[in-house]
Amino acid sequence: MENLKKPVSKVPAKKITSTVTSITPEARKKLISEKAYLHAEQRGFKGDCQLYDWLEAESKVDRIYGKAE
Repeated sequence: MENLKKPVSKVPAKKITSTVTSITPEARKKLISEKAYLHAEQRGFKGDCQLYDWLEAESKVDRIYGKAE
């Protein structure tokens, strides 16, 4: 039987990123708040992890958009 697998490139795919050059402090806070809520929702709002949720969300937003000016 024929080998139907395609050869796999050993060259890593380029990561496509787009960044916003500036974000207002208000928009940053809103995005962090929304992401923190989603983190809490995903774990069923169990435990006392509000600070962890906020810091995790803050890290993600800052990686995507950079720090607010």
